[in-house]
Amino acid sequence: MVTREDVHSLVAGARQVGGRRDTGLVRKPAPDSGSHVVVLVKPELLGAAAEEAMTEVVRVLGSGEVDILRCAVMPAADFSARGALLRHYPRLHRVAADGAAALAGDARRALEALTATSGRLDVLGAYAALDHDANLSAATLETRCREAGITKLGSGSYASTVEVLGRPIVVLNGFLPALADAYRQDRGALVGLLECHSDREVGDLRSGLLGALHPGQAAPGSLRGAAGAVAGRHGIELSEGRNGVHLSAGHLEGMLQAWRYFAAADGCGVDSTALGRALVGHGVPTAFITGLAADHNLPCGPADTVAPHGATESLSRDEVIGLVRRWATTTPTNGRVLV
Repeated sequence: MVTREDVHSLVAGARQVGGRRDTGLVRKPAPDSGSHVVVLVKPELLGAAAEEAMTEVVRVLGSGEVDILRCAVMPAADFSARGALLRHYPRLHRVAADGAAALAGDARRALEALTATSGRLDVLGAYAALDHDANLSAATLETRCREAGITKLGSGSYASTVEVLGRPIVVLNGFLPALADAYRQDRGALVGLLECHSDREVGDLRSGLLGALHPGQAAPGSLRGAAGAVAGRHGIELSEGRNGVHLSAGHLEGMLQAWRYFAAADGCGVDSTALGRALVGHGVPTAFITGLAADHNLPCGPADTVAPHGATESLSRDEVIGLVRRWATTTPTNGRVLV
């Protein structure tokens, strides 16, 4: 069990050495039932209030019937430099970098509907939008997108109609460059990672325990509600975009994050996670499972594609196992994920 003293020691150690500090190997792996997820405590919350914020997260998880198996803390700049931020939000980054070409089928159709009603405007990924205007900063682009409104097209895919060089365009994931900058720029900020298990379903954890997207609107007993309370006491501004806490969006994402942040650090494969063991036991190749971490589009019917992480968000553990088994046998790439 991770305690208040543990998180205080991790925070102090990460600050002292400028690197990752970890509670270490767990005595027994996550059970083969329930939800195996990761909670990410973000740098906007882990600055001057890091010890208090991590203590509150541990408290809320415990009161919400969640067992913390392991915890790690590391500098946010290191988290970004090692590519962990990119891999935590792979589709957000890909859509921001590659634009419409990276969209899965449902998001592409939603974009077509949006541009049809907007006069078929040009569509740019966030980074291409910055390239088009050398005087446009990542922070200004995010402000324009939030003021104009952000429409969710699909998993990890968002659109805003804003002006760039005096003409309206549709920008995809326009908030992402500024979000990435926030991890790199505050050298004193940390990231907290907690490997967790609960008998509660992931959907229940996200709708009940995680709390509303904006911490100021989240229930007091939720993770984001507690984050908002800590932020208020320390003059920290949180928002929908900088909401302090993330919890794995589904069983598939939880498995991949538990592997990436903890098992991989021990030299173990994805088959050491609870869901990974189950998938391998059902004959899914390990290479296929690890390939899903990048969230590349997979074929889904004639001339259609699906985003793996988004497609599994609302599914039960058994449903996820069934869907991944089907993908592994029907994806025409010899067991490899599309790139």
